[in-house]
Amino acid sequence: MIDITNLSGRLQYVNSLKKIGKTILDKERKGHLALSVVLLKESKMQELNRTYRGKDKSTNVLSFPSGNDKIPSGVEGLGLGELVLCPAKIRKDAVKYGITFKAELCRIFIHGLLHLIGHDHKKDADFKKMSQKEEQYLSLIS
Repeated sequence: MIDITNLSGRLQYVNSLKKIGKTILDKERKGHLALSVVLLKESKMQELNRTYRGKDKSTNVLSFPSGNDKIPSGVEGLGLGELVLCPAKIRKDAVKYGITFKAELCRIFIHGLLHLIGHDHKKDADFKKMSQKEEQYLSLIS
């Protein structure tokens, strides 16, 4: 189950995010786990980024795996974790990269979800593997 809470104002593509999330969770054999997604305004995202990462600026996505005592709103039961997105920041990034808001929203959603599943990009080999997965899942929705 994917639960999306939109605290950012009006946003399109919520159903697209649910569909993409379900596809990825199924392919990664995590479809039995619940996913919580929260969409926040930039000021609240900056506050979370400052609190949990020590960076006093807004960011596009934060991932809080289940079992992590830092999950802001708490995820109960068999959950993968919580993914927090900032549509305003994502929109700015889309303009910066010269792509559509939907393309950047999907890319950031996939990126954050892969972090929750356990992927990271700290080492070069891990970066390559995660980037390939992102491209793989992006190609399914293009």
